[in-house]
Amino acid sequence: MQPKRGKLALWGFVAIGAAWLFATQARGAEESPAGEAKPTLVINLTSGKEDLHAVVMGFHLAEHGLADRREVVLFFNVKAPPLARKTLDESVRFEDLPPVRVMINGLIEKGAKILVCPMCAEITGVSADELAPGVTMIEDRRQLFDHLHADAVVFTY
Repeated sequence: MQPKRGKLALWGFVAIGAAWLFATQARGAEESPAGEAKPTLVINLTSGKEDLHAVVMGFHLAEHGLADRREVVLFFNVKAPPLARKTLDESVRFEDLPPVRVMINGLIEKGAKILVCPMCAEITGVSADELAPGVTMIEDRRQLFDHLHADAVVFTY
């Protein structure tokens, strides 16, 4: 059975993007003075329960960024805010991977910042008091914009 073209295109895009990111960062590490901060990695997470594959890909890229000692910010917007609920059921998982809630907690424990769009949360029926510990509902656009600077790298899933 052949994979669907959409999945092949997605994997191709992810592979090209990852190769570019790692090649750019490897070159930048050679050119940067020791101790200089690495570019912030921002994961713009727009997918929700309908596409857990995309969600998990965003989480995995965030894990790689944390392992590379980067500042990592995940911005949950569009369909993603419900995934940040502290009561998210353990059955919400992609294939045999850990539940999304467990993955989010792991990212927070490793130092990732998770921000939620307030308008998207309202539209998807999520209130600030429903968010998991360590997840922040944005109250001021600067909470996100301060992470978006000239050398920030942004991926959308």
